[in-house]
Amino acid sequence: MKHRAYRILVAQLFQETHGFTPVLTPMSAFEFEHGAEMLSANRDADSVLGGMLRVFASNHCEVIPTLAARARPGGRVEEDSYRYIKEVILAGAKNKGFDAIALCLHGCTQTESLDSAELDLLSALREVVGHDMPIVAGFDLHANAIPQMLRLLTFCSAYKTNPHGDAGDTGERVAKELLKILDGTSTPRAAYAHVPMLTRGNDETTHGPLAILHRQARDSILENVGLIDASLFNVNPFIDGKGVGQSVLVYAQPGSIDQASTLARDLAQGLWDARDLFQHTLPGLEEVLRAHEGSTEKLTLGDFGDRVLAGAPGDSVYLLESVLAHSRKRVVAVVTDPVAYEACVGYGEGADVEISVGGRLSPDCTPMIARGRISRLGDGAYRNRGKFMRGATMRLGPYAVLESDRYQLLITREAVMSQDPGCYLDVGIDLDSADVIVTKSGYHFKLAFDVFGPCLCIETPGYSGFHPERLPFSLARPIYPVDPISFAPEVMTWTPPQRPSH
Repeated sequence: MKHRAYRILVAQLFQETHGFTPVLTPMSAFEFEHGAEMLSANRDADSVLGGMLRVFASNHCEVIPTLAARARPGGRVEEDSYRYIKEVILAGAKNKGFDAIALCLHGCTQTESLDSAELDLLSALREVVGHDMPIVAGFDLHANAIPQMLRLLTFCSAYKTNPHGDAGDTGERVAKELLKILDGTSTPRAAYAHVPMLTRGNDETTHGPLAILHRQARDSILENVGLIDASLFNVNPFIDGKGVGQSVLVYAQPGSIDQASTLARDLAQGLWDARDLFQHTLPGLEEVLRAHEGSTEKLTLGDFGDRVLAGAPGDSVYLLESVLAHSRKRVVAVVTDPVAYEACVGYGEGADVEISVGGRLSPDCTPMIARGRISRLGDGAYRNRGKFMRGATMRLGPYAVLESDRYQLLITREAVMSQDPGCYLDVGIDLDSADVIVTKSGYHFKLAFDVFGPCLCIETPGYSGFHPERLPFSLARPIYPVDPISFAPEVMTWTPPQRPSH
């Protein structure tokens, strides 16, 4: 179908907040792209933004870029940083002269004062463009999808996979639906259900309870042409706020809203019924090393307790130190340590050093003495190679590489996302010589490091282990499993904001 050449304003705010870590996310943690650079840098990226741009280009739409802002997961975003992002996006919206707004959002961004930055941003956009301007968004599956935020959108959709291998597909899906809305051939209605619970593992979509629920959602949409899309939001379990929990959102054409409500209720009940299945038991390191003894394959380990991809600081050296102590394997690892980084800068490239690294930010993580040569000092970014956000540029920041006979250690001033080989390769670290590679990820590294060999998550200390009973939840309560509660799903429906058809 040929569409009119619409003018679409686009923006991106992508940061996943860990609300319980004391380490804030500063301006320097963001990778920013403005104007034409935003389009060229993201056109081929496997991200929501990239998927949207490709659909708009293929349909001859004019894209009006504002700002792409991406940061690794971490603590609450500093107020000045969010204010800058918001002001740039709103300035673009105030120029008017466009038909719709398309957003790439994580959905779980908090600031020092806001429990939902996305709710604040969307509210401000509505004040600028009014109620009938179509605004659509693509979200991470772990968004905090509270109804106050969703009601401000004409349509939205979340990833269907964990690990997330369909970010680009999600952007394409959202963009295509937007074009139908603008053409007047689709008028979505929404059905929503909230489930007051947190997951504690076993929440990948390739197996287990989520695989069953996503299959149920797909089958229902295929069987009923009036259903448009269903999203299961498995909220990031490390934030507090009113309404935190699992969310189900189903869109349908007006004549199928009853079917949408039934599906939303059934999926919500399915999440609740499986609440005690959403937990895992991870192996310890010694067990994994024994099983890998004698293997010639590389072993990639996910440091589950110190996952930067879940917002932890990334300061643990537990896996590095433990592999060195229990094997003769050569290791590649990464650690966040601003003090050790500054020490390396002071010594200079090429110096042989003995320094303390790690354990400065997480109370249950301890430092180790590292000895080696500073092979490289730098400051910059890296390019994703793997399926998760392939082609996207990720912030690395100031770093030092420390090498010894047994390990190569990437020391960063700020936490970095190490779920992709690009994190190591683009600073000159040789992965071919490693026996064990350590990543600060629990899921997504499997989509990139599987080419090297087995990928396993290890139970480790840190801020990002699945132990909700240890976290000081207050606003989200009552919530399972922190509180013993009873539950029966209630579905709310609404008509999203959209321009009246003529």
